[in-house]
Amino acid sequence: MKKQFFLLSLLLASVKVLPTCETACATTCSTDTEKKCSGGRCDVSDHGHTFRSVRPEFQSASPEHASLFNSFAVTDLQENDKNGRLQVSVFGGKNTKGSASAAYYLPYGHTTLTFDGSVTTQPFASNAAESVVQANAAVAFAANAVPQVYFGGEGAVDSTAGTFDSTPNFSISTDPVTYEFDVNTDTSKILPWNFGITFAALFEPLGAAATGTGGVDDYVGSGLITNPGFKSTVSPTYRRWHVGAGLSLRYHFSDEPNGWYGKVSTAVQHVRSKICLNENVSTEKLKLDTDLATANITGTAVVTSVQTATAQGLNTVSVAGGAQSTVTPVGSLRDAYLNSGFPTDNPDDTTDATPAPSNVTEAFAQNAWNYGKICGEQRITRLADIELSIGKLWVCNDSASTSFEVGVVAPAGNKPSAVNVAPAVVGNNQHAGLRLGSTASFMVSDGDDYKTWLRFDCDTRYLFRNTQKRSFDLLGNEWSRYMMVWKNKEAYTTALAAANTITTSGASATAPGVVGTGTAQRTYTPGINVFTTDMYVRPQFQCRLNKALVVSGEKFRAELGWNVSARQKECLELASAWDNAPAFADSSYVGGVGLNNNRKIYNDSQTTAYNTVSSLTRTVWDQQDPVPNPMPAVNTAAPVFLATLGDNTLQDSGYDNFTIKEAQIDLNSAGTPASVTNTPYLVLGYAFDCDCKPQFSVGGSYEFSAGNAALNQWLVWGKFEVAF
Repeated sequence: MKKQFFLLSLLLASVKVLPTCETACATTCSTDTEKKCSGGRCDVSDHGHTFRSVRPEFQSASPEHASLFNSFAVTDLQENDKNGRLQVSVFGGKNTKGSASAAYYLPYGHTTLTFDGSVTTQPFASNAAESVVQANAAVAFAANAVPQVYFGGEGAVDSTAGTFDSTPNFSISTDPVTYEFDVNTDTSKILPWNFGITFAALFEPLGAAATGTGGVDDYVGSGLITNPGFKSTVSPTYRRWHVGAGLSLRYHFSDEPNGWYGKVSTAVQHVRSKICLNENVSTEKLKLDTDLATANITGTAVVTSVQTATAQGLNTVSVAGGAQSTVTPVGSLRDAYLNSGFPTDNPDDTTDATPAPSNVTEAFAQNAWNYGKICGEQRITRLADIELSIGKLWVCNDSASTSFEVGVVAPAGNKPSAVNVAPAVVGNNQHAGLRLGSTASFMVSDGDDYKTWLRFDCDTRYLFRNTQKRSFDLLGNEWSRYMMVWKNKEAYTTALAAANTITTSGASATAPGVVGTGTAQRTYTPGINVFTTDMYVRPQFQCRLNKALVVSGEKFRAELGWNVSARQKECLELASAWDNAPAFADSSYVGGVGLNNNRKIYNDSQTTAYNTVSSLTRTVWDQQDPVPNPMPAVNTAAPVFLATLGDNTLQDSGYDNFTIKEAQIDLNSAGTPASVTNTPYLVLGYAFDCDCKPQFSVGGSYEFSAGNAALNQWLVWGKFEVAF
């Protein structure tokens, strides 16, 4: 008896070796979790992840597997001969807390997202972001002789002397730290143009606040934004249903109660997985079609005029007096999007690869995306992993039973695909593994009608690395995987070449002519197609401890238990080196092709934007480059030409500074965090009076955790067992 109590104390103490909250957060993985622990508790509200591994059902030490089966002493099978026991179980269940489960995949911990294309900006006149000489799209000011626009730039034109000075007579400058084109800080607001829904809020360098005084306000106005008409809210929920049939066979090889045994276990499962977006569209999208072909920016007077200026031939902007000629508005949505490669609703636009989504539901199912879709219910029926073990009974008598086993986990389920968010998976994502298990039973009471036992089941396994396709975000930038990007420099420069088609007409010293803007190509790549790649995935250790009180009568059986499951976080590595090629697209300019490495899914920040735009041209004065300072008088025999942006050296010079580097990749976003779950359960059974000792039982359990890294779910099962 002393030996039995010693073993019981040892097993109870072993509970402390399970991963606690602290140890679950700290791993040896190089991609440490961002989860913070203090006071024995974790902040377990996980969000922004692209994949969640779900614990398979019917594994060793799980309630549906272990209940009323694992101990010879409990099942009265102390036979001095070779013997075996077979159990067949049918089970099914469903997760709960669908909103919290879906929030695991959403950015910044939100359960509801608002897709809204409008932006709120700072008053542009008081936060001027453009140099005057860079602001006018149709006037040939010399913009530092560089066809690039940097926010925070400064410069000046002395229209009287006809000079361009590096030390300006007046300037418009900004604080690059505080100025942003989009000042939104609400992380639950999503910019829909990233999903191909309508157009981005467009920036017009020359607004409507002209005063006619020839001062700064004539160049920079306050009405600078076009806000597309679309607003929709989604409140996603996640549901996982599963049913299955499991089989477990245990055979005792020895003629003595103490001896060796073998065990095999597996299950066939049908799994259904679905994220419901539950979308509510409050404002239908403003379609990109021929009806908007010549529409100007909303709320602004974006009609640029040119006027003959001084003898130096400079073009100036004026709203009063003088001979004026009207040019095509820079704010034309035809120039911005139609025939530009961006999905539109124009039936005559043959350049569109795919039709434009009308709402968020269509966007997440669009053919332009190769991965990251939320598209209906995912289903699979398949054989789950196979457990093969060999063990030894160390103690087997009337009042105690202990065993220890080692085995392998042979993958037979499916490997998850990144095509859909929350794919249906059977098994351990095709990870092979090694396992150690043990079972111990101790009689608590021995009455005339009932015996009571305490039973402990333990299963620890290590799952090996395999290669899977996973999507990822960038550090500190959740859902950046859904933002529009230039796939590489070649895609960017190709768009530049298409955009920089500029024509002039009637150019002379007295009539400098009209600028016609080229179509700004917006042949972006959906970020999800770029931010999905092969990764090495290592699940590391998983452990289960099952504790149960078992009551056994002549025919009646009952088991009341508590199951604890813990797993380490997945460690991930890129299967191949990142090519440092993609860069985030900037879509705020109506006429341009841009880069912006400071964007978020909720904010089109312009703090560090870089644009090369066909409509922001530079003057090649007598075809000299750079522009001389001071400028010479115009030779009437040599008209002023508005040059195309054909200097690839200048065009390409900024791209490499905006590319996404491997150090920016957040590998944690692609993996499943550490978690600890608890599962109370109850089983009732009936044993028939027969030589093969048949037994039928039914049970139910509820698994829960403090966070959403693991699913909260209920499970019911029925089980039939026989001995032979």
